[in-house]
Amino acid sequence: MRNKHFLLGLPVLIILLVLLSCNLPRLAAPTPFLTPTPDLTLTAIFDVLNTIAVPTEFIPSQTATSTQVVVSTDTPVPTNTFIPPSATFTLVPPTATSTPTNTPVSYVGPDKRSGPSIGAYYIRNEPTIDGVFDDWDMDKYTISSVVYGGDRWSDADDLSARVMFGWDDNYLYIAARVFDEEYVQGASDEDLFKGDSIEVLLDTKVSRDFYLNSLSLDDYQLGMSPGNPNPGVDTEAYLWYPRNEAGSQNKVKIGAMSTEEGYRIEVKIPWDLFGITPDIGQHYGFAFSVSDNDRASEDIQQSMISSMATRVLTDPTTWGDLVLMGQP
Repeated sequence: MRNKHFLLGLPVLIILLVLLSCNLPRLAAPTPFLTPTPDLTLTAIFDVLNTIAVPTEFIPSQTATSTQVVVSTDTPVPTNTFIPPSATFTLVPPTATSTPTNTPVSYVGPDKRSGPSIGAYYIRNEPTIDGVFDDWDMDKYTISSVVYGGDRWSDADDLSARVMFGWDDNYLYIAARVFDEEYVQGASDEDLFKGDSIEVLLDTKVSRDFYLNSLSLDDYQLGMSPGNPNPGVDTEAYLWYPRNEAGSQNKVKIGAMSTEEGYRIEVKIPWDLFGITPDIGQHYGFAFSVSDNDRASEDIQQSMISSMATRVLTDPTTWGDLVLMGQP
């Protein structure tokens, strides 16, 4: 009876063992691994690999907590909105700082010197420049103010003069009778003043530099020799100022002759030498002077007389006035 029950239960036991063997580890048949072939593209390779089952323990949890980013409050967090800085696009140059310069002093003033005036009369018929004076009938101005060498001047017979002035559209005319007991002239060119001679100072633009007490380019110093060694022989004119125009002036015509009292000298000076276009009523700074040398053995300026007692060569403010007048 016992054997009969054993035989009946044996099939059931076998079935149970078979079932259990399917669930035991390492006893199940391996899942075949699909290896891609070399001619597959990279996309196909990754598609195949993506079909392989991955154990769930290697899949990151979707509920994992992300790392918290701590932002310091010391630095403001910029916003995503871009706000351009406020700016104007007009170019504003920097304020220039100029180098300090001295403002030129203005010397502008009246158009006439305040000293005594000498009148030059308009001449309709040009006089003959010979020293005779037979065609002159003008006011005569006495020249007697000693401006240099007073200790070597004795009296009017030693040195003095009477002079007349005229003009036309082309020339300034001068006729001077000089009283000089001893005529001496042995110098020439720039040393012409070291002998008996006459001189004209002329400021052609009085108003422009009325207060300027030094020579400028519109100031002229012209000397004239009656002759070397005697009046009427080798007469000469020489310009000292302006220096850039200095030299002998052949355009100045001179006629001279000896007299018992001294000499007479007659000259005509072209206006263009002074850069002047003459007209009635014009005024110029002016001084007429006479130099004297009584020492025949030496070229030296011993004394000088002038129409202006205040005359200083290098200071035009000390000169007088010449006015161009109509016919006498």
